[in-house]
Amino acid sequence: MTREFVARTQRDRLIDAMARTVAAKGFGAPLTEVCAAAGVSTRAFYEHFTDKEACFMATFERGAHLLMRCVTTAYAQPDRWPIRIRRGLGVMLHLLAAEPAFARLAMVESLGAGPRARERMQRILDEFRVFLDGAPRRPDHTPVSAVVGDAIVAGVFGLLFNYVAARRTSELPGLLPDITYFVLVPFIGTRAALAAAAASS
Repeated sequence: MTREFVARTQRDRLIDAMARTVAAKGFGAPLTEVCAAAGVSTRAFYEHFTDKEACFMATFERGAHLLMRCVTTAYAQPDRWPIRIRRGLGVMLHLLAAEPAFARLAMVESLGAGPRARERMQRILDEFRVFLDGAPRRPDHTPVSAVVGDAIVAGVFGLLFNYVAARRTSELPGLLPDITYFVLVPFIGTRAALAAAAASS
């Protein structure tokens, strides 16, 4: 094997081990446990990362990039805006349920991992806020304020945090109808939000 291939696979193993170790034992887990889970020596670790926080952030960044790419792709498929929102939410909930270690690292452990991790989480919330900007503008309805949009994103994050922190991540896909309704109702009203929440697409 080439040195480049070995380095790449070691880095990938460290990222995977960081997610699993932090999910199980918290950000305070010793670096030696991350290295042991990856099958990589501490010396090799420092060939890839300057410290544990750098590895944590690389893990966070990889998961965040995948999550946003998949959600954005789902949301971008042509359809009515409420259905696009439901589709994007569905992808997000299924991905988090499929990757509980990343979900815990990003949504729970990032809060205690330092300012860089907290700032990255805030950027993720800001990115989700953009999806609400596509809401239809109806002349007979008062526009939804930016504060309401921020409250919607914060409310969804708070609910997800509660489930992930309680290690109930596998239950997240079942919340799709209720979360869809919660997100849509300020924009399109009760009846239309209920219909979109019950849609199968």
